[in-house]
Amino acid sequence: MIEERRTSITIKDIAALARVSTATVSKTLNDVPGVGAETRKRIRKLVEDLDFQPNASAQSLAGRRTDNIGVIIPHTGSYSMATAYWPILLTSITEKAAARNVNVVLSTARSEEDVDSAYRSILRGKRVDGLIVGAEQFGTRQLAELVFKGFPFVMVGKGSLLIRYYVDVDNTGGADAMTRHLIGLGHRRIVMLAGPEHYPGVTERVAGYRAAMDEAGLEPGVDHCAYHAEAATEAAAEKLKQLLRLRARPTALFVAAGDLVTTALRTTAELALRIPSDLALVAFDDHPFYEHFSSPITAVSQPIHDLGQAAVELLFALMDGREPEPTSRVLPTRIVIRSSCGSAR
Repeated sequence: MIEERRTSITIKDIAALARVSTATVSKTLNDVPGVGAETRKRIRKLVEDLDFQPNASAQSLAGRRTDNIGVIIPHTGSYSMATAYWPILLTSITEKAAARNVNVVLSTARSEEDVDSAYRSILRGKRVDGLIVGAEQFGTRQLAELVFKGFPFVMVGKGSLLIRYYVDVDNTGGADAMTRHLIGLGHRRIVMLAGPEHYPGVTERVAGYRAAMDEAGLEPGVDHCAYHAEAATEAAAEKLKQLLRLRARPTALFVAAGDLVTTALRTTAELALRIPSDLALVAFDDHPFYEHFSSPITAVSQPIHDLGQAAVELLFALMDGREPEPTSRVLPTRIVIRSSCGSAR
């Protein structure tokens, strides 16, 4: 039987509002006979209106675990599946979960402007025992909902809020190492094209780039600075065209978001710039296709598969009532050098 949930709304509250006993509410929720049709209808209407969900831990104790975990991607399905990052991460998660006979329920946003829909969809009803959540666009509202529903959850990436359980990659170190590599090749006018400024991972990559530039004594200027852009937009392309049309244009472009690489390649082609002889090009986040381009792209490679496995390990510990040790993991990146960065100048 389902017991009362340990949040602000309980079975006792439902019973009081419906003017019935807690046993009657419990029977209704568990589809046990012995409750009149009208009473059952009234109780279910209250449950629906109040968005009441049975306590996850109580269900587990009663042997009612779903054997499902949820993955919330804070982007649309079309955007997420068009990248290399999310499919690889999801594959890793499902492999690790399958080894424990656990299924994975995926939830994506209806639109980039309605990220909350990804949370509402998977949290409505007792469908999962725990959650893995993409940190991008994660805020106070989403945190409050996850805590209120009582689900164990692990973040992929560090959000703007202090979350104890998360996995991430060393964004700062990866960007620092790649910038140092370009400086070592003789580049001094290095521009970074980064993603949205409010993403914590983007902030860390910009910090790594700036640290390497500062150490080399290269002060920020028009031809060596970080610029933010939304993914694959015309605004990003126009900004890049402006930079690459400067008389003293940058000699190296660091594209710090995988979904901006196509924009960079299209823009350089429109300006008839050759890579790497006219412009060195490097990226943060590798892609299986990069080595097959006419100028294979040098990239910071993230251990995405290991990231997904680590997230599942943390989540299973929480679902089992154990405190993970450590509570978070930051995995190192590596540079994959190909011809797009050119040789020493």
